[in-house]
Amino acid sequence: MNIKIEYQPTAKELAKASSLFAEKKPLLLFVVGFINIVLGFFFIIFILKFIKLGLTLQDILALIICTLWLFGRRPFNEWLLRQRMKNSLILNKPITIEVSRNGLVWSGKGLRQGNMTWDQITYILQAKNGFVLPNTFTRFLWLPFRGFSNDDEIEAFKALIKEKEILVRLFPKWEC
Repeated sequence: MNIKIEYQPTAKELAKASSLFAEKKPLLLFVVGFINIVLGFFFIIFILKFIKLGLTLQDILALIICTLWLFGRRPFNEWLLRQRMKNSLILNKPITIEVSRNGLVWSGKGLRQGNMTWDQITYILQAKNGFVLPNTFTRFLWLPFRGFSNDDEIEAFKALIKEKEILVRLFPKWEC
């Protein structure tokens, strides 16, 4: 069974896939989650203080920082990634990924050819519109659903992942 995936990446989808890849690493996920809880707690305290007593300048600054972290961190991070991706050598150039029982092989213009065996893959992130396969600690492979020929190939890929007993982390609301 061989599956051939062909697509041309865009800056937006690569930035969103990068954000998913970075944010969903276990240690970072724990740290960001902990900071979100603490800053959410402070945010509620400052809002309640504003309602009851009013805020000092320091309180306003702290409330702004809490608000920016809670509501602006991810969009700002994705904007920075998108700006960086706009200069990428692989943008709008065809990428081909071949999936077999032995692993994956990828190639494309501006992209260094590479391969990965199934043993090297410990988990896969599944977004609303594709898969993110961590390659190394800092690199990943993006497999959008639009690159598959049809839905049967996507199901065959999912079956292969299940056969190889690879953990799939689902993020059905995250669109890359």
